[in-house]
Amino acid sequence: MAFNIHQQVFDRDGMPLEKKASQYHDQLIDLFVRSPEGQALSEKGLEPAWANMMVDFGMNYLGLTPPQMSPDDLLEILLDLFPNKLSASADEAPAIINELQAFWKFLQRVFHLENAAACLSVLDERTARKLETEMNDPANFGIAKSFVMMGLQRGFDMSSEEGMNEWMATYNAELAGGIGPRVPLPGGRSTHAQLYLDSLKLRAPSSKRKKSRKRR
Repeated sequence: MAFNIHQQVFDRDGMPLEKKASQYHDQLIDLFVRSPEGQALSEKGLEPAWANMMVDFGMNYLGLTPPQMSPDDLLEILLDLFPNKLSASADEAPAIINELQAFWKFLQRVFHLENAAACLSVLDERTARKLETEMNDPANFGIAKSFVMMGLQRGFDMSSEEGMNEWMATYNAELAGGIGPRVPLPGGRSTHAQLYLDSLKLRAPSSKRKKSRKRR
């Protein structure tokens, strides 16, 4: 059966229907991976990590699938959600933009999406520079990202459960001993690192779509 990119994967409140939304996400990314655009990335040793996250964030935070995204929605994902949620180096910004260009060209070619050309128009060097700036600004980091980035700066392997647990133990020990910096929390509150580990799941969608903010 052909993939229907316009299928409904949200309930009446705009919340993703878990099984249906997951299947939609996985099938779309799989089609991209096997496409000429995806294969061109693969030949360079790249995997579609950023397209994966863009679709994920669009569905779980904005309540939108790619056919429903406007350029402002795409910029919100790139310039608000990515810097806040992704524990990635700011140097990745050009690679993020390049991959998303490939993804939207794939969507345009295969599904003839009316919004593809407009979305491609904002995936340029200007946005790459802005994304790099936003990803490099600690003021944009969410709680979970702040915790992860602090661990990375201390030399812990935050890509593994073992490294994460080692950093959590160190962080908690330093808190108990009254030494070491605290990860900032909204309202000036502080707590132990388990809170940050729980929040690393980052899957809680909003039932109401946020108003897009123009960042260009």
